[in-house]
Amino acid sequence: MTQPRVLAGGSPVAHRARRLLSNRAFQIILVEIVIIAIFQSLSPDGAFLNAANVRGMLLTASQVLLLAVGQAILMAAGKIDISQGAVLILASVVSGKVMIAAAPAVGTPGAIALGLLAALITGTLVGIANGVLVAVVGINSLVTTLGMLSIATGVAYVATGGVNIFGTPGELSDWFGAVRWGAVPLPMVVSVAVIGAIWAVFHFTAWGTHTLALGSNPLAARRVGIKVVRKTVIIFAVSSGLAGLAGFIDVARYSTTNISGHLSDSMAAIAAALIGGTALTGGRISFLGAIVGAFLAILLQSGLVIINVSPFYQTIAIGAMLLVAVSLDHANRERPGGS
Repeated sequence: MTQPRVLAGGSPVAHRARRLLSNRAFQIILVEIVIIAIFQSLSPDGAFLNAANVRGMLLTASQVLLLAVGQAILMAAGKIDISQGAVLILASVVSGKVMIAAAPAVGTPGAIALGLLAALITGTLVGIANGVLVAVVGINSLVTTLGMLSIATGVAYVATGGVNIFGTPGELSDWFGAVRWGAVPLPMVVSVAVIGAIWAVFHFTAWGTHTLALGSNPLAARRVGIKVVRKTVIIFAVSSGLAGLAGFIDVARYSTTNISGHLSDSMAAIAAALIGGTALTGGRISFLGAIVGAFLAILLQSGLVIINVSPFYQTIAIGAMLLVAVSLDHANRERPGGS
């Protein structure tokens, strides 16, 4: 009878266990379990895991996951976008104004549909502008999106006069923002469905291969016939389109805009993608890693609020998370066999 092959250094079971323990996403999940246990023990009456807080974290996740996955796709192509939070704000402002203006003419359902479309178009157009500046004009993506962060934020403030928009249809929350499928908020279901569709396209079509090729070696990608300019513009458009969808979700959650928030969301998304295993220098992506990395940021932010720590420490936590993520990425590239 054929005996199972024993790999050098131990049994097949031990080998599989080592592989699992070395998996970045699994390591993050273990860290998250520890964080959950700590915050649950420190929170008053175990409030960290009560139903209301879990729903709140899932609603936040419905937005952060979209930003993290969009950032991961860009980073896989060797690009980065620090304007995501500003795009989210601008999309929410445009969406809110469109809904308020359209409701008397087309009714509430039509106004909500137009608001969603406006948010998606706003995000996508900003992404196209970023992509053209990077791929055609030749400006570095960090510089381009730094400028776009300022522009999008400024336009949002000019459009609102610096105050949040009120008066969006109340049904927006009743029909979407506050709706649950069982215990899961509907916005989270939508985000997961969108991310699942993007993952499928990325892994089962040439788009994913071309994206990774752009990140690995743009010159070689161009030489083998990949339309680098078009691919770059599309990647930026997809990423900013996801930020636009996150902006619509934001309005649906609160029935108002939050123009003074979200400016640190890009940093959280970058940290989530990096700590999850997507390469900062391009050529490698982990959708699962970006997702669990996003939840790590959410757990830290929510936990600090629950135990009544100053909101300023949330920014410190995200910044520390980003530095850890960059260190892990650097260590992976320095390790023999790392990319």
